Amino acid sequence: MFTWLNASMTRKISGLSFVLLAFLFIVILYTAYKSQKIYKDIQEVSKIDIPLLEVITDIEILQLKQHLWMEGIRLQGDVFFEDENLRKKGMQGFDQFNQRLATQLERAISILHSALALDSVRINVADHQVLLKKIKDLHSHRVSFEHAFVQFINKDQHSDIDWNNVEKQDNALDDEANELLMSIDQLAIQVASSVEKQERDFLVMSATLGFVAFVIGIYLTLHTILSFRRKVDVLRGQIDSLHRSMPHDADANTPRYKGTDELDELEKDLRILIGRFSQERESRDEVESKLIELATRDKLTGAFNRHKWDEQIKYELVLAQSGHHFSLILLDVDYFKKINDSYGHDVGDNVLRVLVKTLHRRLRQTDALFRVGGEEFAILLKDTNLEEAEFLADQLRKSIESLNDPDIPSFTISLGVTEYQHLDDQSRMIKRTDILLYEAKGAGRNRIMVG
Repeated sequence: MFTWLNASMTRKISGLSFVLLAFLFIVILYTAYKSQKIYKDIQEVSKIDIPLLEVITDIEILQLKQHLWMEGIRLQGDVFFEDENLRKKGMQGFDQFNQRLATQLERAISILHSALALDSVRINVADHQVLLKKIKDLHSHRVSFEHAFVQFINKDQHSDIDWNNVEKQDNALDDEANELLMSIDQLAIQVASSVEKQERDFLVMSATLGFVAFVIGIYLTLHTILSFRRKVDVLRGQIDSLHRSMPHDADANTPRYKGTDELDELEKDLRILIGRFSQERESRDEVESKLIELATRDKLTGAFNRHKWDEQIKYELVLAQSGHHFSLILLDVDYFKKINDSYGHDVGDNVLRVLVKTLHRRLRQTDALFRVGGEEFAILLKDTNLEEAEFLADQLRKSIESLNDPDIPSFTISLGVTEYQHLDDQSRMIKRTDILLYEAKGAGRNRIMVG
């Protein structure tokens, strides 16, 4: 119990929800079971007891008609027996009544027999079996009365004693039919009472289970609301603490947002907090970017510095060993020392700035320009073969040669161009390119050497 009380809110709500769902499941199962049982009982009433009542009522009416017919014969007396046509007509009427009575009795027997054989009777089975026996007995007595009446009619002499015996059998048959009707009435009342009791029990049990489920639901709802509000208050306190802990908070003194409910207010506070965190992160990212820029860029020209060059050339060599390809250009400003000596270091610095700016305009976004020495630069060309690198190097040379800037003197560059070769490492590839660069300078400068 204490373990559950100290459990997390999620576990508590899950446990209470499980209990609530279990009760609801029990209610559903009980409702389905009871509904099916009541449905079967009502089916028993509608398919057995009500048809039996209809049959016995018809039998009672037939018996009454037969009794009236018998009374008519008694009143006619000897005229009935002496008139052949009257007697024949009377016998036809008797046969019709008798046949209809037999049909109804056989129908009643068939209803009960089928119901008992198929186990359709679920209420007062023994009473239904007794009822079936009574109907069969009534049917046998009807057959006996039919034989006695036919024998009486066919006699040549008709005494009052014989007629009284026939009337006694007819009255006994009436009494037996009435008794049977009363038995069926009582049985129907018992079945109806049983169904009604089941309905009452069903309503009481359903109401009880529903009330328990309702109480659990109310407790679950209150527990969830109170726990939720406590958690929201804790979260809002932490959010306020975070707001106060942030420096330079322009919104720190603004009133708390009032929403339609706690979630709305919490959502607004979280949005404000997230916005402020986003601003802080953007500021931090901006600072980091600037720091990275300062750490990897040459301050004078804006090209990547020597540190970035060492990092990038190693990375490209690893890729090249995995199947990628790249080329390398080393270039140097021709007679740069003479420019510094003749025009001053400020002009020399401007020459390097203009050089980098011009080269960047001609390079692709995937290419990278590095300042690896005073006036020496390297260009990494990704996914570029030697022929393409040579063409690009020539374009760069021509761009610098044709450059016309009034603030700086004209100058040229020399370039060494190579591509990655099998088993190349950083030292070997740079050394090969450096040799090509010096060959270009030795051949008269303002030219390209490829190898």
